[in-house]
Amino acid sequence: MAAKQKKNPVSTRKTIPGASKPAVKTKAVPAFEATHIFQSGFWKTNWLPALLLMVLAYALYAASRAFGYVLDDQMVIWQNGFVQNGFAGIRDIFSYDSFMGYFKEPKFLLEGGRYRPLSLATFAMEVGFFGKDHPGTSHFINILLYGLNGVLLYRVLSGLFPLQAGGKWFFGLPFLASVFFMAHPLHVEVVANIKGRDEILALMGSLAALYASLKYFDTGKSGWLALSGFMLFLGMLAKENAITFLAIIPLTVWFFGKVPAGRSMRAFFPLLIAFLVFFIMRYKAMGYIINQGASMTDLMNNPFLGMTTGERFATIFLTLGWYVKLLFVPHPLTHDYYPYHVPKVSWSDWRAIGSFVLYAGMGVWAVLNLNKRKVPAYAILYFLLTLSIVSNIFVSVGTFMNDRFLYMPSVAYCIVVAWFLTRQLPNWLKEQSDKPYILGVGIAALMLGVYGYWSYQRVPDWKDALSLNTSAVRVSPNSARANLFYATAVYENLYQKPRTRPFRRPLWTAWRFTCGKQRRFTPTILQRGTCGQPLHPVGLISTIRWTACSTSLTAPLKKYPITPICASLWMITSSTCLPTGATRTRLFPFVTGKGMSIIFKNFTIPNRPLSSWKTGFGHRRKTSVC
Repeated sequence: MAAKQKKNPVSTRKTIPGASKPAVKTKAVPAFEATHIFQSGFWKTNWLPALLLMVLAYALYAASRAFGYVLDDQMVIWQNGFVQNGFAGIRDIFSYDSFMGYFKEPKFLLEGGRYRPLSLATFAMEVGFFGKDHPGTSHFINILLYGLNGVLLYRVLSGLFPLQAGGKWFFGLPFLASVFFMAHPLHVEVVANIKGRDEILALMGSLAALYASLKYFDTGKSGWLALSGFMLFLGMLAKENAITFLAIIPLTVWFFGKVPAGRSMRAFFPLLIAFLVFFIMRYKAMGYIINQGASMTDLMNNPFLGMTTGERFATIFLTLGWYVKLLFVPHPLTHDYYPYHVPKVSWSDWRAIGSFVLYAGMGVWAVLNLNKRKVPAYAILYFLLTLSIVSNIFVSVGTFMNDRFLYMPSVAYCIVVAWFLTRQLPNWLKEQSDKPYILGVGIAALMLGVYGYWSYQRVPDWKDALSLNTSAVRVSPNSARANLFYATAVYENLYQKPRTRPFRRPLWTAWRFTCGKQRRFTPTILQRGTCGQPLHPVGLISTIRWTACSTSLTAPLKKYPITPICASLWMITSSTCLPTGATRTRLFPFVTGKGMSIIFKNFTIPNRPLSSWKTGFGHRRKTSVC
C-alpha cells in the first residue's frame, strides 16, 4: 500500500491587487542610553572654587620659585644633553631611555629602565623658549600644573559626587577632597622638585582620560573616546603609573554611571589602543620590556639585594604599612628611604604581619561591597590599583618607597576623608549632607591647617642640596645615601664655595649644650650673608660630648647677644669680613668652669683647625658662669 503523502496546507486568503503587504516584525535597536554625570554650564557657577584651588597651590609653593636644581634634576635637566639641546633634542628624548641624555650610553641601572619622555620634552621646550639655567621658571610651571591638577580633580569629582540639595560648594565633597589633595604634605616632593613633573603630568593625563570617557557616556559622541585614549597616552608618556587607569576608568564608569559592565567596556578599547602604541614606542626606545637579563648588584638601585624571598615580601609589606601611616600623619617626611632607613625585616616582625592583614582585609571588603556602590569600596580599589605599580611586588622600582609614589594613590584617601566628613558623619549625626556643621567644620579646619602648615614648612627643605640632605639625615639617620649626600653637600657648600669668592662671608658656628653627663648633641652652623646681617641656620655638623654644668659667653656675643639660660652653654666662633688672603682677626672662646671638658671630633673651622685654640691665639673673656 502506498503511503499517504501529507499535503502542505494551502492558504485560502485571497490576494487583493494593490493591497499593501503585511508589516514584517523587526527587532528594535535600543537607542543610546545617555548618563547624566556632567552638567552643562559648570564653569559659570564654579569659577570661584577653581580660582581658590589655583591660589592655594601658589600660596603653598610660591617660595620654590627661588629654588635651584636639586637631586634628580641633574639627570633629567641641567646635565641631560638632550634637554639642554632645546627643541633640537626632543626627537632624541622620545627615541631613547630617559637617562641616555645624561649617561651618553645605555645604562641598566633600574629594573625595567625609565621611559618618561613627556616631562623631559617640556624641560627641553623651556630651554628653547627661555634659555638654559632658569630653575625659577621650571618651578613656576610645576606650581601652575599642580594647581590645574587640583582644578581637574574638582571637575571630575563634581560629576561623580554632585552637590546634595541644600548643600554648600565650599563644604561639598568635591571641593573638600580637592583642597585636601592640594594641601597634603606628601605632595611637596612632587611640586618642589622639578623632576616631579612626571607625576603631575601622569595624573593630569589620567584624569583627563577619565573625564573624556565619562563625557562619551553622557553624549554618545565617539570623539570623546578618541580623546580619552589620547590623554591616557600622554599620561603614560609622562610616567608608567598611568597604565593603572586601564582598569580604573571602566571601573569608574560602571560604578558611578551605573552602566552595565559589558557596555562600560566600550571605554576600555581606546585605552587599550593607546597602551599598545605606548608599549611599541617604549620597546623601540629601550630594546627590552622589563630587563636585559642582567642582575642588579648595586644596593642603592636594588635595596632588596641579599634578601631571601620571605624577607623581601615582609619588607615590602612593612613599607606598604608606612604608606597608610603617611597618608593620615605625613610627618616627619624625608626624600630618602634607601638602605637602611627602612629596616630589613622577616615575617616574624609584627609590623609586616599587621600590614599584610590590613591590605588583605581592605581588598576583600572592597570586593564584597563594590556591588553595593559603597564609596570606600571604590576608593580602596582605586588606591590598591594605583599603588600596585610602585609597590615593588611586581617590579622593583629601585628604592623601598618614596613620598612621590603616593601622589596618584592619595586621591583615594582625599575622597574617603571628604566623604566621611560631608556624607557619612552627617548621616550619623542627622545633619544635612554637604552642608557645614560644627563638628565637621572643626575636623576639616584642623586637618587642613595642620596639613597646610606641614607643607609650608617642608617646602624650604627643597631649596638646595644642603638643606635637602640636612633634613634627610635628621629623619633618615640610617640611610647610607642620605649620609653620603649630606657629607658631599657640606663639603661643597661650606668648604669649597667660600674659597672661590672674592670676599669671604663670615662663618658663625654656635653650639648649645644642656648640662648632663655624656650627653650628645648635633650643633648647628649659622651663616650670615654680609657684616651686620642676622644669623641664619644652614646646616648641622659634627658631634660633641660634654660633662659638668657651666655657661661661658665670649666677646662676639656683645655684638650679637644671645640670652644665656642656666645649665646651657653657647659658644660662638667668628671670622671678620675681610678680602680673601688678608690678615684675619679671630675671636676664640675658651671654656671656663670647674670640671668642664669638651671633646671635638673631626671638625675644622675653615683656614684654622680647632687645635689652634690650645695655643692661646685670639681673645677670650669670661662673661658669666651658670
